[in-house]
Formats: sequence, C-alpha cells, structure tokens
Amino acid sequence: MSDLNTNVDAGQPDQPKKNVAGEFIIPVLSVLFTLYYILTIVDSPWTAQVNAFLVGSVLLFVAIIFFIRKTLALLRHEVQFHIEFSAFSQAIKTPQTAFIVVSLLYLVFVDILGFTLATIIFFWVSMTMLDNGKRPVMKAVISIIMALIGYVVFIAMFETRLPKGIIEHLISGNV
Repeated sequence: MSDLNTNVDAGQPDQPKKNVAGEFIIPVLSVLFTLYYILTIVDSPWTAQVNAFLVGSVLLFVAIIFFIRKTLALLRHEVQFHIEFSAFSQAIKTPQTAFIVVSLLYLVFVDILGFTLATIIFFWVSMTMLDNGKRPVMKAVISIIMALIGYVVFIAMFETRLPKGIIEHLISGNV
C-alpha cells in the first residue's frame, strides 16, 4: 500500500471529510430549550402541559435521531467534528449570531415587559435584522398580529400563565 491517501473503492484521492460541528448548534439548543420549556410548564393548565409534552417529545425524538445518525457517521469516519476557533470572530458578526443574542434577550425581558410586548419586540427585531432592515413597518404589523395570536392561543384559550406586562394589564382592564 502506498503512502498516498487514496480511496480504494473509488480509486481517487480522499476528499476532505465534511465537518458536522456546525450542524449540532440548532439541535443542541432546541433540546436545551425544550427541556427548559417542559420544566417551566409544570404549574400550567393540563392542556398546555399536554401540548408542551407532545411537541417537546417530537422535537426530542427528532434530535435523538439526528445525534445517533451523526455519531454513527463519526464512528465510521465518514465525517469529522472539528471546531475552528479562529473562525469565531467571523461567525460572531453574522445576523444568525445576532438572532441568537436577541433570542436570549427575549428570555430575559419577557418577565420584565410581559409576554405580548416582549414577543412583539422580539418578532420585529428578528425579522427586521434577518431581512437587512427591509420594510420595517410591515414587519411591525406582522409582529403585532403574531403576538396577539400568541396571546389569544396561550393566555385566553389555554389559560397559560405567561408573564404579564403593560399590554396584558390593559387588555384585562387592570391598569
């Protein structure tokens, strides 16, 4: 066997293996968020608990399948898992990283501003930022509609106890 790195099956030199490290970001964060969500919904009405359990179970199931498939590919040496620390400075300057920061800020400010107002701001900032600032008024309208739908579904219909803020107090008449 020669010292050249060749692929015996194809008769061609080995191509660099695909790095799958970046593919783990969203599944890992979704599992963490799902576990957080399931743990915080314990005191909610049973309908919200069932909904959280069903949606969370599906998400966890899909994430487990993903982790198993990627682990098997790593064990078969079909792919590699390598984190390029030198690439972090470039990655930090992307809209996707800013979206992660906005998402974390949403979790902090939802208790302070209340569910509806924090959700309106989160949706508007996220959509505007990810679309490079195009049509901010349209995104504000969409954000308000989406947050009000969330209010109706979670607070009015499911009677979920989400953080109350200015808008929730105005709607309930407890100003």
